[in-house]
Amino acid sequence: MKTIQAVARYLPDDCGGIQIRLSELLPVLRAHGIDSTVAAASSNAQEDFYHYAGTEVYRYPISSTPRLEPNHGEVPHGGFERFARWLKAQRADLYHQHQWNPRCGLPHLRLAKELGMTTVVSIRLPEAICQRQTLMLNGQEACDGKIDEVRCSRCCDNLTANLPEPVIRNLSRLPISVLSRLPLPQSAHLATSSGSAGSIVRPLVVPAYIAARRQGLLEMAKFADRIVTLSERLYEMLLINGIPEDKLVICRTGIPDSFPKPSSQAQARTGPLRIGFLGRWNHTKGIHILVDAVRALPAEIPIELVIHAVPDSQPYEQRLLAEIEQEPRIRVASKLAREEVPAAMAGFDVFALPAQWFDVRPMVVLEAHASGVPVLGSNMGGIPELIRHGVDGLLLPPTDVQAWTDALARLATDPILLAELRAGIKPLRTMSEEAADTAELYQSLVTQSTLSVGAGR
Repeated sequence: MKTIQAVARYLPDDCGGIQIRLSELLPVLRAHGIDSTVAAASSNAQEDFYHYAGTEVYRYPISSTPRLEPNHGEVPHGGFERFARWLKAQRADLYHQHQWNPRCGLPHLRLAKELGMTTVVSIRLPEAICQRQTLMLNGQEACDGKIDEVRCSRCCDNLTANLPEPVIRNLSRLPISVLSRLPLPQSAHLATSSGSAGSIVRPLVVPAYIAARRQGLLEMAKFADRIVTLSERLYEMLLINGIPEDKLVICRTGIPDSFPKPSSQAQARTGPLRIGFLGRWNHTKGIHILVDAVRALPAEIPIELVIHAVPDSQPYEQRLLAEIEQEPRIRVASKLAREEVPAAMAGFDVFALPAQWFDVRPMVVLEAHASGVPVLGSNMGGIPELIRHGVDGLLLPPTDVQAWTDALARLATDPILLAELRAGIKPLRTMSEEAADTAELYQSLVTQSTLSVGAGR
């Protein structure tokens, strides 16, 4: 079977978990007879062809990218005709799209379906549903994910919040053809600039942005034969937003089979409790929650927080670095290469994931458990599906610093609890199991499509 795997960018460029996971999965899929070519956007002016980790890669150029808002990918990017020409020549059986934005969005999916390919979309981030892109209602609590023009408008823009409900409902009906003639803000999410054309127009267009996001989700369901989710909670959110249940399937990611196994002999902890963090310098990752929690601990509590973070939001990073400059219990370590993660993870007593957003299925939890390390995680998103509270980790309110402080103090002073959490870690789902489920999904969809075509002749 020949498949196209589409993403907005790809390795060896600087990429995130979506691309890294895909690069690890595709070689395993080949053992099931699934031959894949990656199609990824590129900022270069010319098309590019190369191989990465044994997989053929096609990079299509983008001459100009349309605004993310309000169409969320409805309008093709500049240079789309090159991608279209390439895709038509592939004669692939199945097209699987892993991202949802103007660089890899609705036009790409729609074209694949028009060409007669079986189509699959994976939703790996909350942006397809949430205007705020975090699924945190008013930035403070987990949202149920139901797209509603009034509630979502008031959640993501403080200026729109002052408008009466009937006005918001009417503004949500503004067509994209009208919106395209307005000096639109880049985003409807909590822009704070004042006096600009964008901030003046924002309260008038936010409701239409949200309506367009919901319409984009329904268009996805129209052109995708299956929509793959990674968590039960996200599955439920798609249902309440009108996605037909027969379009949805859950396929959970697994840990690479090559990931090093933890030592069978658990070592008794000596010295301070070592808390680890891996992620980005971004508010959604919640590093500030950990920093505040450690700083609130009494000096006699034996603890060390080790932060391995990659650059993202410079103001956020600089603010936290200034706060911890005089805190000897917090150490900022070097950025880790992918191959360095297992060794670093194995050196922690506990891993912390204070996510401030709907983290669908964070691989770091699987990597921590694969290393025999319990996890402290925010009780939201897909994290509760990976952590059994009091068994292999602790689930905590995402924004409650005191709860995180108390949990750290308890673990630092109760070695029996830490040992029990270590012992509670169960065997993990592997990438081989994920690949087998993916291959079965592909085969069933392609077979179904072939039978449908035959019946129509």
